[in-house]
Amino acid sequence: MDLFSANQLMWAAFIVGNSAPVIFFILYYYQKITAELFKLYFLGVLVGLTWEIPFALAGKSFHLILIDWPINLPLVRNITYSFIDGLIFIVGIFLAKAFLKNKEFLYTFNSTALLIMIIWGSISEFLVDLNGNGKLWLFIDNWYNPIFITINGNGLTIIPQLIWFVAPIAYYFTILRCLSKKI
Repeated sequence: MDLFSANQLMWAAFIVGNSAPVIFFILYYYQKITAELFKLYFLGVLVGLTWEIPFALAGKSFHLILIDWPINLPLVRNITYSFIDGLIFIVGIFLAKAFLKNKEFLYTFNSTALLIMIIWGSISEFLVDLNGNGKLWLFIDNWYNPIFITINGNGLTIIPQLIWFVAPIAYYFTILRCLSKKI
């Protein structure tokens, strides 16, 4: 049983993804969020672009796009997805902060914070692929991106999962480097 149609998922991704940076700019401008949170979001967006752009460039050898995007320009879909990636990273930060009861992990390495971000990233990617793969896109099963699990006929491939295992690590170490230099 599908909770959302492909069209509903596409519009949700389009609206949430493209609204997020605008909302962050407005909140920052009116001083409703800190400069630190503003930077952490956009750092997550930049990290997201490191795989979203290659996904677009790989094209049909890596994945098929199954539904038309409202703005049919090159890379718009992938940039929108990177805006959503930034939100996923921010949720990981909030989860680590809630669990640890402080934000010192943003300045000093904390393995628990990193583990929380990895677990959150992996769970969120699994849920995104479970809902989007086969509706919005279809990752191609091949030698470098094999299916690792099939749920209700939806074959989930390994590369997206590996990305969200590694991405929180790259994001966290980039945070440590940037915030220690007060960038």
